[in-house]
Amino acid sequence: MSDAPGIPRETYEFTKQIPFSEHLGIRVESLDKGVAHLSMHVRPEFMTSWGTAHGGSILSLLDITLSMTARTLFDPPRSIMTIDLSTQFISTATGTLRAEGRVMKAGQSTIFCEGEARDAAGELVAKAIGTFRAISPK
Repeated sequence: MSDAPGIPRETYEFTKQIPFSEHLGIRVESLDKGVAHLSMHVRPEFMTSWGTAHGGSILSLLDITLSMTARTLFDPPRSIMTIDLSTQFISTATGTLRAEGRVMKAGQSTIFCEGEARDAAGELVAKAIGTFRAISPK
């Protein structure tokens, strides 16, 4: 991961401040204004009885990726709260998942994002669209 121009270092460190994100092993691969790339290795405890990624683990990766995408818009960084997240599961996956999030439209505090998760071969696993709220620091 390398610093992107205009993206505060605090944004990169964001997932390290969330115990759940740390537990999932989510890594920030790259950030740019309005775009985020994150990844997660699907460990056995995140799998279904069929040995593939559980939908909840995929959904969590997408939620964190899209909220991180929204976070790239603010300097200094703001807290981001998920208002709504809709996910379509396309395929099953194992191994490492890579997610990309993009800002579609942003207002003063409401941000609309979309993204997808792909397996190591680049096959589409899930798509998501979400609405997020930026909360100013107190």
